[in-house]
Amino acid sequence: MLRLQKKIKSNILSKTVGVDGRKIGIEVECFIYNKNYKRIPVNQSNEYCATDLLQELNNTSNNNGHYSLEPGGQIEWSSPPFKNINDLEISLLSYKRILDKILRKRNLKSLYIGVDPFHDPKNIDLINEKKYQLMNFNMEKKDILGKWMMRNTSSIQINYDIIDEKDAEEIMFISDCIHPISSYLFSNSPFRLGEPTGELNLRNHIWENTDKDRCRSLFDHKMAHPDNILDAYIDFAIGVPGIFRIDDNLKIQDTDLTLGEELEKKLEKNELREEDIQIALHQIFTNVRLKSLIEVRDFDCLPFKYILSPVAFLTGLVSEKAVRKKLINEFISWNVEERTLWNQKASILDANQSGPRNRTFFDWIKWVGEIAIMGLEKREHSETKYFSEYYNNIIKNGPIGIQAQKEFKSSSLSLEEFIFN
Repeated sequence: MLRLQKKIKSNILSKTVGVDGRKIGIEVECFIYNKNYKRIPVNQSNEYCATDLLQELNNTSNNNGHYSLEPGGQIEWSSPPFKNINDLEISLLSYKRILDKILRKRNLKSLYIGVDPFHDPKNIDLINEKKYQLMNFNMEKKDILGKWMMRNTSSIQINYDIIDEKDAEEIMFISDCIHPISSYLFSNSPFRLGEPTGELNLRNHIWENTDKDRCRSLFDHKMAHPDNILDAYIDFAIGVPGIFRIDDNLKIQDTDLTLGEELEKKLEKNELREEDIQIALHQIFTNVRLKSLIEVRDFDCLPFKYILSPVAFLTGLVSEKAVRKKLINEFISWNVEERTLWNQKASILDANQSGPRNRTFFDWIKWVGEIAIMGLEKREHSETKYFSEYYNNIIKNGPIGIQAQKEFKSSSLSLEEFIFN
């Protein structure tokens, strides 16, 4: 399969940019509720649905990114790419104004949160698209929480242009190593089925138990060092069972082959297209994912005012070579046992857990957080404001999901009133 691996690598590196050309984009998901605190249906029915909302949004998007639907009717906005977070903020606020205008007219409410706090996924319809129907069938055969992932989670994804192979490998490695810290700082899934979730990092827990063949951290799939991690990623990807493929007319069809077998079959016939490779790469759900850019996917959706906080955090860590070197030198010194135990920290929102080098998890959170602020300052784009205030709040008071649970317990409100009012 060496020829196939080269084809995939070429596809991933097909849109590299110059050293000063990197842009940042985000994808933001949210839930939509009606006046009775019920999720609006995803498919066409006798009431206004997410499909109707998507059409309205696309008709009024004003060339400010694009919109799509997630399997349970979550609305996803994908931003245009920008060189700095200040310009990204302008785009983000424009998106919110457009969405809010439509929702007010329809007496609907958006909710920016990691996991639906009210509904059982079995009561949420699945979008009527073949791709997601096949994915749902796959999830039923896999781990226990795939339906929760598809129907009841929302996230923030950060996308970076790739400069070159080494650049991609360093960002992949750093982003994967800091997963437990990212999951702690940006956890926002405080309720499930109407009840507080305690210290369980719920959205992370759901993804860890969705499909172990294609989810979780790169480290869980034997990618433990920045050197040659891109090649290792490709080797991993071609061994993952396929969920779907595209036919000659680019229509979704089912498959019982691995992603590599499906692509190899087309390559042998000299019929392999760029679209085939991209559709295969879309079926990898690791926290850090490659297409023709780098996607970092391990952030819960946050209250709208905080959405750019994880963008600033990660951008501060990966933009400057000196900062990257400091992080890489530390993380490559950890052995397999330390990395294994480290990844387990992401499951519980407890900063007092022990960590590598006889330091607490909280110590490492502060070490990485302060490096992120230093990296933002080195960028000289006045972007520190997007992370520092949020970070100081989390360091002082704990994750915002934990804060929300405490506030709810001390209130006399119903959960619906607490969340929406």
